[in-house]
Amino acid sequence: MDGQIITSRQNPLVKSVCGLAEKKKRAESGLFRFDGIKLLREVLQTDIPLKYVILRQGADGRAQELARTAEDRGAQVVTVSAEVFEKMTDERSPEGVVTVAHIPHGIHGAKQAEDAALEIRDGERILLLESVRDPGNLGTVIRSCFALGIERLVLTSDCADLYNPKTIRAAMGAIFKLPTLTVPEGALADCIAALRDKGREVYATALHRDSVAIGELNLRAGDCFVIGNEGHGLRESTVEACTAPVIIPMREGAESLNAAAAAAICIWETVKVK
Repeated sequence: MDGQIITSRQNPLVKSVCGLAEKKKRAESGLFRFDGIKLLREVLQTDIPLKYVILRQGADGRAQELARTAEDRGAQVVTVSAEVFEKMTDERSPEGVVTVAHIPHGIHGAKQAEDAALEIRDGERILLLESVRDPGNLGTVIRSCFALGIERLVLTSDCADLYNPKTIRAAMGAIFKLPTLTVPEGALADCIAALRDKGREVYATALHRDSVAIGELNLRAGDCFVIGNEGHGLRESTVEACTAPVIIPMREGAESLNAAAAAAICIWETVKVK
């Protein structure tokens, strides 16, 4: 930390960090950003390489200490004025630190559908997502997966971006730890077919004439669920590729659960099988 303070909102570094709110800029640069002390502390517990730590002038001792640790890991630490930091942060109650890191392709990979199924280990606990567009829902699903014992998340490329700041905020530190595989939009049925060929049962969460209640399933280790889009559910081809459609029984007159809540129930049903 060299003591210089950036005071201009037009500074090239400030503009580039602000640009990382856009998916296109993240893809071009190979970088993503996130706010807050907790997430910086979490990422420092991983091998994800850091690019910048941006401190608000006068940031508290916790942020300063973590910034020094990040600097020892090769990050460039930059201090900005309060006015400039206000432009850079997405938080309503910012803690005075924004971190920029390199996208961890080793944790979050992309594969063709059949290749993804081959990469998944026998018995590995997984959850599949199709077209979940809300970044808050995606982040919450990631957080639930990591907390409850799912070992890998498989999602389609038209899901919300993993590195959207809202996804990262909702996932908390789990985004840095839970492996994911992204498969092409519309190709999840092929991945499911390949998983079933390997001996897994894959269940679609869908209201269907043949749906069975989730509690009636005789689940085995390795069986898994597919969660669909918040408004439109799963593609018909995806449902047809699955072993069976299932529903989560609810009180009459209740609104349907959102994707994150439904996923948490399915995750629990998956991981409690020994």
